[in-house]
Amino acid sequence: MSTAAALGLLAPREGQAERSHDTTFEAWDLGLSALRDVVNLGIRAINQAGVGLRELPDGSLEELLVLPLSGDWSAIRQNAVACHQVEDALSTWSRHVVGLGVHAALVWRGAAASSYVVRVEGLALAGRAVGLVVGRTALLLDEVADFCEALAVRVERLLVELGETLARLARRILTRAAGPLGWAVFAADVATSGFGAVTDIVDDVRRVADTIDTLTALQHQVADWARVQAARLESCGGLPDLVPGTP
Repeated sequence: MSTAAALGLLAPREGQAERSHDTTFEAWDLGLSALRDVVNLGIRAINQAGVGLRELPDGSLEELLVLPLSGDWSAIRQNAVACHQVEDALSTWSRHVVGLGVHAALVWRGAAASSYVVRVEGLALAGRAVGLVVGRTALLLDEVADFCEALAVRVERLLVELGETLARLARRILTRAAGPLGWAVFAADVATSGFGAVTDIVDDVRRVADTIDTLTALQHQVADWARVQAARLESCGGLPDLVPGTP
């Protein structure tokens, strides 16, 4: 059994959103699979003319692009909440321990009493110092979570634009493929007329692919920032070892 479980501590609440998220994004994300499947059917038909368009990847928008870019800001904020709680607990504990030492000094005399008071006050000081470290860690986690959530909101808005392009693209493909023979006629028409007859569709497919590439490249840029924040958090983790008297 862990110490936390033995003490009956509850897990901190999940981090709450502190920014306005794009509700349109949620709707687009739910409908992505249907749009993507239609577009991929059109891409396969067009590719029979040798265009060589890439098919769109599987997975939800959030799984593919949002979380890899922004990180799970709600989990980060949850850790920040936990650190704030620990800071408050250590601060309260330190005040009570100091009070215990003061009371002991009033009613207890001798060398044992003096040793006890020194020890208790040392523990209180150490607890206060560790609380300050945890508090600084909480502020850093708040900063990271806020950045990640802000990035998530930005990406959501970009992906709404991507979703609009996908919807327009799916409508164009379905219009061309409509009729009793559907995709067979569409593919045959592309094969005989060339992809010049579907330039608008090809342009939108490439626009979607370029947007995905741009967001994927942004993932690498954000990864560099994340490594810096990880180093800052790691340095905070080692600070309690510098405080005498801490377990």
